[in-house]
Amino acid sequence: MRKALKKHPLGVYPDFRRLFAGRIVSAVGDKFFAIAIAWWVLSGAGEHGKFHLGMIMAMTFLPVVLFGPFFGALVDRSDKRLAMLWADAARLLLVFTLGLLTWSGRLELWMLYGLCFMIAGFGPMFEASVSSSLLRLTSEEHLGAATAADSSVMQLSSVFGSALGSVLIAVLGAAGAFFFNSFTYALSFLAVRSISSDLSARRGGQAPYFDELKAGLRYIGGNRPLLSLLLSFAALNFFVGPILILIPMIVKFVVNGSVRWLAVFETFFAAGSALAAIAMSFKSGYRNIYGWFFASVVAVGLPFLGLYFTADRLHICALLFLVGAALGTGNAVALTLFQRTVPEEMKGRFFSVLTTVSYAVLPLTFMLNGLLAESRSVGFSVLLNACGVLALSALVLLIPRLEYGEDK
Repeated sequence: MRKALKKHPLGVYPDFRRLFAGRIVSAVGDKFFAIAIAWWVLSGAGEHGKFHLGMIMAMTFLPVVLFGPFFGALVDRSDKRLAMLWADAARLLLVFTLGLLTWSGRLELWMLYGLCFMIAGFGPMFEASVSSSLLRLTSEEHLGAATAADSSVMQLSSVFGSALGSVLIAVLGAAGAFFFNSFTYALSFLAVRSISSDLSARRGGQAPYFDELKAGLRYIGGNRPLLSLLLSFAALNFFVGPILILIPMIVKFVVNGSVRWLAVFETFFAAGSALAAIAMSFKSGYRNIYGWFFASVVAVGLPFLGLYFTADRLHICALLFLVGAALGTGNAVALTLFQRTVPEEMKGRFFSVLTTVSYAVLPLTFMLNGLLAESRSVGFSVLLNACGVLALSALVLLIPRLEYGEDK
């Protein structure tokens, strides 16, 4: 085990380790932020709390859809370290402002909508910068493991964030969670600032901005296997994404639990995903990567469907763990495939488009599921989405395939 850790990208590359640490810290703060937002809306928005939670979550993804492709082209022609620093600094100030408004009792629902939109607007810049920097921070040999490790950031942070989030909110309130989140952005800023690797744009024959943007879109549109897999992601996200709002709804309206049970459910979901992503980060390669992906989609749908049939809290914990583990596995193998096949000079644009297309469906599905949960029931929304995931699993077997390395 010790030998494996020494050969792991986090043990070999100090700059990758610094970036990973900064992302973990800020993502823990983001989880506190998400729990505080969900509970504040469900507890304080009255009888329309479910609808407003769906709308708030939609607002956090809308900037990704609107700005993602533009940030991708910008990142490809910019210093990625500076782009990450600007994104962290902007989010620090905005989240701190939200904390001040909450602490002073002046936060209103329309302010929350606006601030969530602006905070989320800087996410695509940061994520595209990270995705397009992995090869430079590591090596071709360790790229797959580094991709899996990076994909575990959100899951690992969710484990700690979910476990501690309810305690923090109980002690310091929502305002304290927001102030803590702004502090984690400051720590992330310092971690990124300490990176010494050259992450500046490759010079020489740089085309005008909009020409590069169009070239990236042509590359994706002209690669049928790549485009097919990307669109499959979007379709899958339409049915998987709502779990982010369904978990707090299950706590509030199915099991009649407190914010502590929200933290417990979120922890089990994140723990499954984190453990799967960590396990995948020790794999050096994959055979039949589409088989892995198909199995992971089916493994998401079955326990998701199981949530419809139970209100037992321990059963829900186990089912959420399995859903998370399947999602962590699927994300790791798919992102490794993308890292291996997309040219480095296109990665900023590709990963921003991937994020944009995958997230484009989320505002719609969040609003739709908020309305369904309010007009029908939370269980009906769970059933509909679980059946959708299982139906879409067949797409993975039908789409044209990308070829790389061992997967032939």
